[in-house]
Amino acid sequence: MLFRSIYLDAFSSFYSHPYHLATKEALTLTKNSLNENGILITNIISSIYGDTGKFLRAELKTLKEVFPQVYIFPIQNPGDGAKIQNIMIVALKTPQELTPSDKYKDFLKNLWQAEIPEDLPTLTDEFAPVDQYVFEMLK
Repeated sequence: MLFRSIYLDAFSSFYSHPYHLATKEALTLTKNSLNENGILITNIISSIYGDTGKFLRAELKTLKEVFPQVYIFPIQNPGDGAKIQNIMIVALKTPQELTPSDKYKDFLKNLWQAEIPEDLPTLTDEFAPVDQYVFEMLK
C-alpha cells in the first residue's frame, strides 16, 4: 500500500526524537511507502543555527539526500533561526517544483527561505548522534 502522506511526530519526551526514525535508511523506507506525489511531514524541536540547531541541520541534510524537495517551517518564531522551537519539515517525493496558488499563501507564511549551513554529516544507521545533538539544546 502506498500513502499520499505520512506525518511523523514520534517524540518519546519533550525533546527526544527516536534516532532510528531520523536516519537515511529509515527515511528511504518512508519515501518508498509514499505514492509518486507523496509527502512526508515531520515535526522536530530545534533551532536552525548554532549548536542548538545541529539536529535540524543533520536531519535536513539527510532528508535532502532522500527527497528531491525539502522545506522547513519554524512555528513559534518564524523569523528567528537561533530560537529553539517546533519546526515542521515537509519533504516531497516529486521533483516537480512547487507552484502554490494564492489560496495556500497563508500556509506558507512560515516557510524558511534564508540559507542554512550544510555543516553536519548525514544521519545513518551506523552514525546517528541525535541524542548528542539534542543534549546540546538542553545545556
